[in-house]
Amino acid sequence: MAEIFRGFDGYCMVGDKVIGGLNHWTITITAETQEVSAFNPTAATTWEKRARKYIPGAIGWTATFDGFFDATDEGQQAIKDAVVEGTEVSLYFHLDGDRYYAGKGLLTSENPDVTWDGVATISWDVQGTGPLEKYGWT
Repeated sequence: MAEIFRGFDGYCMVGDKVIGGLNHWTITITAETQEVSAFNPTAATTWEKRARKYIPGAIGWTATFDGFFDATDEGQQAIKDAVVEGTEVSLYFHLDGDRYYAGKGLLTSENPDVTWDGVATISWDVQGTGPLEKYGWT
């Protein structure tokens, strides 16, 4: 039977600090391809002669996380400092208490958003700088 994760069990951490106020995170894992197409004068079919060929290339990841702006939260302050200082941080993206993704990354943007008729929110974007590991499941 499929195991479904409940969104309200999720959270994010920077180092050993929970980032407070968050209510959304997304990870995007990318896999590049390298074209290796070459002349094929002996091809038996049009497809063999004209089809492009690819091999696997580099892999990487990015992430975005966002929620409510909290000027007193230690986790949010650690992320804000990392943006300004350009420091690599250890990040943990939890599906629940036992299962999570972990990786190191550089914060590439911080985006506070304030509207007259709403609550102040904030989002951050991350560029992974190495592997993104899964813990607690295969």
